[in-house]
Amino acid sequence: MSSPSVANGVSPASNGGAAAANGATPGETPPEYEFVSPPECPLYEPTHAEFRDALAYIEKIRPEAEKYGICRIRPPPDWQPPFAVDVDKLRFTPRIQRLNELEAHTRIKLNFLDQVAKFWELQGSTLKIPLVERRALDLYTLKKYVQKEGESRGREWVQRWGHPHSFPLSFICRRDGEGQ
Repeated sequence: MSSPSVANGVSPASNGGAAAANGATPGETPPEYEFVSPPECPLYEPTHAEFRDALAYIEKIRPEAEKYGICRIRPPPDWQPPFAVDVDKLRFTPRIQRLNELEAHTRIKLNFLDQVAKFWELQGSTLKIPLVERRALDLYTLKKYVQKEGESRGREWVQRWGHPHSFPLSFICRRDGEGQ
């Protein structure tokens, strides 16, 4: 037997006087708080002929089923739903999902790379990730190392060169070996 809900901090079962007045002894659940299971929903088992047009059958049983708000329909054992996909027109691009991409840290890296690519796209260029020893450079990890190193050497930079944001971006990031 489940415990009744508590209203205003007083449970009906713990309120001895109220429980006795409602026909229950102290410590028992009053009848108005007893759980009464709802009636079971109807189960329909149509014949193969009735279920040939499933939507027509559903319309047929609808007035009775609406009284319950839900119903179960068990199709005939030999019934097979029609194949609803036109395989000649169906096209989709499969996504290759590597297991290491499921981690949240990898999602952060991918979001960072997406932001960097969008930045370069707005600058009128495309992002070309350099290869180091035949492997793509991990720009997110590089950024983290630079940030970590920058915390310790930041004061040096400002004293020697001024604030890093005072230089134009083209001076700091030369593309494709320009200006060398």
